[in-house]
Amino acid sequence: MLTAARVMTAPSATRPLTAGTEPGLQRARGWFGLDVKQRDGRTVMADLVQGGCCRLLFPRVETPMLEAVTVNISGGMAGGDRIEGRIGCRAGTQLLVTSQAAERVYRARAADPPSEIDLTCHLEAGACLDWLPHGTLFFDGSVMRRVMRVDMATTAQFLYLESRIFGRTGSGEIVETLALRDRLTIRREGRLILEDLLRLESKTVSGLLASKAAGDGAPANATLILVSPQAEALLTPVREALEAGYTGSFAASAWNGMLVVRGIASGGWALEKTIRHILPILRGGRSMPATWRS
Repeated sequence: MLTAARVMTAPSATRPLTAGTEPGLQRARGWFGLDVKQRDGRTVMADLVQGGCCRLLFPRVETPMLEAVTVNISGGMAGGDRIEGRIGCRAGTQLLVTSQAAERVYRARAADPPSEIDLTCHLEAGACLDWLPHGTLFFDGSVMRRVMRVDMATTAQFLYLESRIFGRTGSGEIVETLALRDRLTIRREGRLILEDLLRLESKTVSGLLASKAAGDGAPANATLILVSPQAEALLTPVREALEAGYTGSFAASAWNGMLVVRGIASGGWALEKTIRHILPILRGGRSMPATWRS
């Protein structure tokens, strides 16, 4: 476990900075661990640890599902920052995890290591975990490595959302240089069922996303994945909803107890409008997360 929230690296008195040497900067370190259990028909907290730049908030919602909101008090991710998270859902529990706002990944200096997010989730029989953060906003020159590992029982249900926005188009921002590796690994009863990897490392990102094969000019994309015994039965209603003429370009497929939806859009809000339209189908009509209600 990490041992410091902020580490300040100062130049040594016996080894002064030479011309052209970049000074060391503060690095954010954060971690959280959340375990939930059932009590009197509701999901409640069983154990919670948090430290560094990570906080978890728990809005009061009148549902059997427990809702947790992640907060990065450092204000975003920069080169060398690291966050570790662990989630455990005991048998029959229902947990929704969202974020307070969109996560920002800022420009890194040439010598900076990547910012890192490492998440591990374990779902026991009959448990339900909805991972529904706001989108991730990447600035020009950002460098990130993100990994999420999920180990779940056959009767458990896992819903995953990740939205990525490459630059704020309303502010005229263009992302040219980016080094992103985003990985999701899902195992059911210990057997690998999905390995989803996005690797986008380029100094001509805007040109790459402009191509028909990569993004067709859309600077935002999203992936939704539902792993559930009922997932394949939802393919038709999801496709019907996507054909209703909502913004962006989305497609859905289903196999082996999974439903995968991918899409691109002209920006973060256009992306979110479609996501808001299909999430109630994937979530069985449950209300949106508290931080999404606006």
